[in-house]
Amino acid sequence: MTHQGEDTQRWFAFKVFYNKVFEIERDIRDLGVKTYFPKLKVYKKWEDKQKEQIKPAISSLIFVWCTEEKVWDLQKSLYGRVMLYTHTSDGNKKASPVDEEEMRVFMLVTSVEDERLQYLDVDSVNYKEGQRVRVLDGPYKDCVGYIKRIKGNRRLLVAVEGIALVATSYIPSVFLEKIN
Repeated sequence: MTHQGEDTQRWFAFKVFYNKVFEIERDIRDLGVKTYFPKLKVYKKWEDKQKEQIKPAISSLIFVWCTEEKVWDLQKSLYGRVMLYTHTSDGNKKASPVDEEEMRVFMLVTSVEDERLQYLDVDSVNYKEGQRVRVLDGPYKDCVGYIKRIKGNRRLLVAVEGIALVATSYIPSVFLEKIN
């Protein structure tokens, strides 16, 4: 990855408290900052009626596209409602930018309307044990991830390192290419 200046826009992630992703998204977008979080369609049934609703697939996660300076401003203005994913470097707390390729693949996979996607706790699966592959065809074409058997089915795991993990529906072997 090339060195980027502090005024470079990148993806950053916030942990959202109290299941308020839509509210946080609105507040961040009102400040002119692009956001992303995976969404699910759910169907609620009342008596004889069924209503479609959209909800966050991961109730405590939102990504923002902005500069490092802006992400710290957001952290400050949303204090108590979100927590920025950070790391320590040289004794200083730094915002952790999300790798652009990981984010591209994560967005591609999570934007496919597939009710069989499974969102997993990043600590629940050791996905690095599996074979790394590229999908050659189908709705996940060009996605890169790791193969893992979940409930007997071969699935592609796509991660935003240390933040989120999603497992696709079954992918036939013929659609997969091993990556060394």
